Amino acid sequence: MLKLVTLAPELPSSTALVKDLANKGIRVSLGHSSASFSQGQTAVQAGATCLTHTLNAMTPLHHREPGLAGLVTIPSIDGIDSPYFSIIPDGNHLHPSVAAMLFRANPKKCIFITDSIELAGLPDGVHPGHAQIPQQQRKTGSKVTIEGTDTLVGGCASLQECLQNVMEWTGCNVAEAVRCVTENVADLMGLDDRGKLEAGRRADFVVLNDEGEVLQTWVAGLKVWEKR
Repeated sequence: MLKLVTLAPELPSSTALVKDLANKGIRVSLGHSSASFSQGQTAVQAGATCLTHTLNAMTPLHHREPGLAGLVTIPSIDGIDSPYFSIIPDGNHLHPSVAAMLFRANPKKCIFITDSIELAGLPDGVHPGHAQIPQQQRKTGSKVTIEGTDTLVGGCASLQECLQNVMEWTGCNVAEAVRCVTENVADLMGLDDRGKLEAGRRADFVVLNDEGEVLQTWVAGLKVWEKR
């Protein structure tokens, strides 16, 4: 079933599409877009509730025309809240200071994602392309580019790395960071059976130390992995 759609709100008929999707209970996110702030605001008023890959493949944050990224801190007006927004805190897609600025601007709406692709876990070097990226791909640590260019294909960072990066860049604690991969995600999607450690919710969780390192993984109340 369709749960979430990312679209560019500057495209023709996008406002009507946002309304139609939102009325069907499908979450609408704005991203990979050159939309202006006002175009984004119109989409939010129509029912969009998230930004995808904030500032990546998106109009830059400018002091006179903030683009979609300017929606991160808009006030609640007429029952319409600021959107949730995802960031890729792998150190490649966003400069650490920019990732920290976005997180601190609205931590209750921030969501961390990895943008990891099929090369995650493979050794560094040049790897073949595929139908979506026909060129050769160069993997260097968590960074993947089209061979011979600086064009990012995606990333190879783990969610643990992204969480630990934000802790280092902002000085936030593990609980503040974890919220951005659990509770905020569940709230965006309107899920009340997961996202928090509460009675009656799904017993799928991980155990972390104060440094954000995963020590155990539990699924349905059963421990399925433990760090040795």
